[in-house]
Amino acid sequence: MDQIKSMKVFVAVAEQRNFAKVAEQFNLSATMVGKHIRSLEHHLGTSLISRTTRRQTLTEAGRFYLGECRQLLDKLQQVEAELQQITKHPRGLVRVNVPVNYGNLVIAPLMAELMASHPEIDIELQLDNARITINEQVDVLIRIGELAETALVVRRIGDYPLCYCASPVYLEKHGIPLTPKELSKHHCLGFDGGSGQRLLPRPRLTTNSGNVLMQAALDHAGVILQPKLLLQEPLQQGRLVEILTDFVPAPMPINLLYQSRQQPLKNRAVIDFLIRRLRQ
Repeated sequence: MDQIKSMKVFVAVAEQRNFAKVAEQFNLSATMVGKHIRSLEHHLGTSLISRTTRRQTLTEAGRFYLGECRQLLDKLQQVEAELQQITKHPRGLVRVNVPVNYGNLVIAPLMAELMASHPEIDIELQLDNARITINEQVDVLIRIGELAETALVVRRIGDYPLCYCASPVYLEKHGIPLTPKELSKHHCLGFDGGSGQRLLPRPRLTTNSGNVLMQAALDHAGVILQPKLLLQEPLQQGRLVEILTDFVPAPMPINLLYQSRQQPLKNRAVIDFLIRRLRQ
């Protein structure tokens, strides 16, 4: 069994104390996660994790080995990065986490070009609206909206314009609101990405999916405030009509984030590619 991978699995188990989450992280079964741990214990001749029906705790040997594993894995990553700098030949896995709709509409179409430009770089593209930060499972992060203060490097790569709209059938039946205040008398369909912030009053439908809101609006259910990027086709077709054009919120910033300015060559290659293409 791959000892380096077993060490990575062990570190994840020690930090998360949850075999199921670690299994999902490494795309393994929970049984295989257990096999990685037992393989290390057999190789080392000692128990690393004390298991009971309710919890898993590190043994004294496990606590010592965890610290050594972290140092060894960090050193291995550093060596790989330095070798790539020497050879100027980026290779390895880069994990990119982006919002769902932006990922589908903007980032996914760039993946073939990115992989063709860097044949030895593998990409793990994670589509996720959650408020996460850089960690062991994410190298590059793209998020839309104003950011809280962060120690990460932040590169602004664009703007995300929004628009109010509804279907012609809905507007004919309920009338066209002339100010945002009048939306309180309408059926609003609201987006909530987990922050609890809702930009429309008293939404009859709330979801974290822009596609769900767009479909509901196309089915004449109410008014939405969504990115123009998502609504471009139905707006051009006249299936949705833009309203309240004088009251649209300012475009949201699109930011690319990463850990520090000193990046492994593989990460730097992906970061530079995304910044170059997304700013065009």
